[in-house]
Amino acid sequence: MINAKTYDLKGASLKDTALPAELFGVKVKPTLLAQAVRVYLSNQRQSPAKTKTRGEVAKTTAKMFKQKGTGRARHGSYAAPIFVGGGISHGPSGEQNYRLEMPQKMKKLAFLGALSAKAAKGEVKVITGADSASGKTKEMSWLGGKTLVISSSKLTNFNRAARNLKNIQVVNSSLVNTYIVLAHKELAVTPEALVELKKQYVA
Repeated sequence: MINAKTYDLKGASLKDTALPAELFGVKVKPTLLAQAVRVYLSNQRQSPAKTKTRGEVAKTTAKMFKQKGTGRARHGSYAAPIFVGGGISHGPSGEQNYRLEMPQKMKKLAFLGALSAKAAKGEVKVITGADSASGKTKEMSWLGGKTLVISSSKLTNFNRAARNLKNIQVVNSSLVNTYIVLAHKELAVTPEALVELKKQYVA
């Protein structure tokens, strides 16, 4: 059984909470976690970079010098890539596709592995009483460090209070992913979010 330290809204320590083994007791596969992170980051990548080809640069179409008799190599365009100000050969077109796919089963195992890795290191804590939060940030000021708070969309006041804290990121249980879990030092979760995660990831 994996237990997590539990706190109320004021930061007072309570009896430890037993975390669901189906979520936090899964075998961790580092290669799968690395793959999930690579897929996520690749899918966030944009392709705004674009260079002009020799057909797109604004250059005169006049021949540089006569074809024969100069002793120089033959050239017919100032827009050739070998000249300063000419077009760029093999440059980015702005249409690069960095999209990667990952099977749902592997994506699920990677996410559960990320949760389990955090739990194994004792980096998971449970925050109770979120349903009675006032919505004031000072109420959650005890929560520090680079922490990811997994909450429920129903806990409006709690989410508003927590997201204003420095280095704290609040994410809905339906939107959390492997990368965001691994990117934070600690993980804080509400009992409501645990229920939602269990419904979503445990068949």
